[in-house]
This record gives sequence, structure tokens and C-alpha cells, in this order.
Amino acid sequence: MATFKGKTVLVVGASSGVGAALARRLAAGGASVHLAARRRDRLEEQVQAIRAAGGSAAGYACDIASSDQVAALFAELERGGVALDAMVSTAAVVSFERFAMQPEARWREILAINLGGAIAVTQHALRQMLPRERGHIVHITSVAATLAIPGLAIYSTSKAGLSHFLDAMRGEYGKSGVRFTEIEIGNTAGTDAGRDTVLTEYFASMVQRWTGAPAMLEVDEVVDAVIYAMSTPERARIDHIVLRELAEIPT
Repeated sequence: MATFKGKTVLVVGASSGVGAALARRLAAGGASVHLAARRRDRLEEQVQAIRAAGGSAAGYACDIASSDQVAALFAELERGGVALDAMVSTAAVVSFERFAMQPEARWREILAINLGGAIAVTQHALRQMLPRERGHIVHITSVAATLAIPGLAIYSTSKAGLSHFLDAMRGEYGKSGVRFTEIEIGNTAGTDAGRDTVLTEYFASMVQRWTGAPAMLEVDEVVDAVIYAMSTPERARIDHIVLRELAEIPT
């Protein structure tokens, strides 16, 4: 069990899936965990579960697609005297659809959450961390960022944009004491996207062609990678971890 005693971590997208499992693992390791997500009821369930297990947790309802809600989240953290050692963003939405028929509202939502929201929470966290010359910002991206899987045009675009953004952050703030890590993951079971996605025969064939459709990763395996990155000494940078299923598909 990694030790995070004395550390304060914000987990964005913490009401289910990887975010919820990560929040529990961090709390079990001694961290004071702040959970943010859109769904207040499921968020509160996670907070209560962590507290019942003896951990320290607080929840904040926040839709990161809203700049006002993101600003309010960090203002509330500041009012509470919360100084973040790390922020991990796992929030994302996905939809398998041919782009020409995809409703504009849906593709705008994907960009607003996966890219715009991720950038917004990064900016606020960075502004808090820079004066202290330390901190760790971690984002979960996807192999779709580099594979550009058909049926996932906008999702792939959002994740590729986030990956490129993190590269730029390392260029701007590489010596600031703030680290930026990207965890690029493959198909993962136990997430909302995995449960809610219904593949037509066409899209199933695309997944088979582009990823090999092997056995999916488990949530805890993704959490293991995040914990490893967060456990490294502050003098060391882990910029990018690629975690994907076994498959005879080139990266």
C-alpha cells in the first residue's frame, strides 16, 4: 500500500469507475481526498464509504463543462484552506457514432468535458500550486488519442488535444516544481463508458480492427498505474504511461 499520509488530493470524476476507486485507494493510503463529480448522490455515497472505512473525504458537486462551477469548486477549496498536493482528473464522456449523424449537442458535450473541462481544472490547480513550487497534475487519457478509432472521432480529438496540452504544460512549467502526468489507457471494464456503450455490428468491427478487442483492463489496474506515478519522488517526472490490453495491434 502506497503511503500518502499528509497529502491532499483532488480527484475529479470521482463518483464512479476509476475516479471512485482511486479516491478510495488514496484515502486508504492516508491522503485527505476531495472528490468532485456531476452526480451529487453517487458522490456522497463514495464520500460516506471512505469515511466509514476510516478515511478523510469531502465531496463537491461540479460539472467541469461549466467554467462557473469549476471556479466555484476551487473557491470553496480555498475558503476551506485546502492546499492541493495533487489533482487527478478522470472525468470523461464517450459516444460511438458516425460523425455526420452525431448531434451537435453531443459532440460539443464531449469536447466541453473531456478537453475544455480538463483544461479548466488544470488551470485552477496550477494557479494554486505554482506559488508553492510543487504539485502533481495527472490526467487519464486514452489510446484513442493516437489511434483515432472510427466512430470515436470527437472523443479521439478530445483526448489527443488533452495529450498535446499536457506536453505544452511541461514545456511552460517543466522547472516550476509542478509535474504533469498522462495515463493513457485502453478499453477498461467497470467504468460508466464501458457499461453504457452499446456497439452496433459496425462499431464492434471497428474496435476489433483497431484495438484487437482483447480482454479489457480492470479499474484497479488503471488505479495501480496512477498510484505508481503519484508515488515517485518529487524530483522525478513521469510524463506518460501507456497502459493497454494485450493485443496484436501496433501502438
